Parts: sequence; structure tokens; C-alpha cells
Amino acid sequence: MSQNADFSPKFEIHELVARFADLVNRKAMNEMHHLLTPNAVLDIPGHHVAGRANIVTFLADILNKWSTIIQAVHSGTVELVPNTHPQRATGRWYLSEFGVLEGVDTNVGGVYSDEYVRTASGFRFTRRRFDLLYMRSGTSVTAQPFPSDLP
Repeated sequence: MSQNADFSPKFEIHELVARFADLVNRKAMNEMHHLLTPNAVLDIPGHHVAGRANIVTFLADILNKWSTIIQAVHSGTVELVPNTHPQRATGRWYLSEFGVLEGVDTNVGGVYSDEYVRTASGFRFTRRRFDLLYMRSGTSVTAQPFPSDLP
């Protein structure tokens, strides 16, 4: 496969990831269900959430704790899974979040490990796993190494 042959799906996934961050920043969870497959899974530290409706509700509850939040997506990679139908892909995205969480100035840095599937509406998240690498909340700082179970 030439480099140009897989550009369009990769670009579509980049847009999906950017849209997710945009919805978080606007706290527009009423639009989030469009980005997830019905059986999507979200794993974040301490929580495993399965199903599109459950994920949307869970994210809305978390975002209600932030009076202000900015999620910024930094570098990322996308790998298409060859010879699959429907088309599948995986991705890794580094991000930072900053804002005010429950009245405290908070900065978060971490990595999303994603799985995507192409639907009739385009690529959608089927799995998102977030691993915390850094968090500063007020004067408290937490740092974690890159997860050893990720490739």
C-alpha cells in the first residue's frame, strides 16, 4: 500500500480525535454519541465504562466537575489494520488538559490508546483507554511512567 493510499482514513481518524477534544472543551456531550460505536468501551484510571450511552453519561458527569477545561491533543499516530472488514485502525494520542477542577487549578498530561472501526458514517471509536502520565492539582503532583503494557 502506498503512503497516499492510507492518507484519507488516517486524516478521517485525526478529525475524529480532534472532534472528541472539541466536544470535551465545549462540554457538548449531547453530540458525543455520534463519535462512538454502540458497544464502545472507555477505560480511564479507576473506571471501565461500556456502551455508548453509558460513556456519554459518564463523561458528562466528569465534565460537570470542571468549571473550565481545555483538552489539547498533541502528537499522535494511526495504524490501519490491514485486510479487515469493516476497516479497523488503532491510534495513540498525547494530550494535555488544563482548567479548574472542583475549584482547583489542574493540569493533566496523558495518552489515549484507541481502537477505531469504520461504520456507514465513517470511523468511530470502539475503544478509548486513557493513561495518566502527569497531574498537578493545586500543589499536589502525580507522575507515572509510560504504561508498560502498551506497545
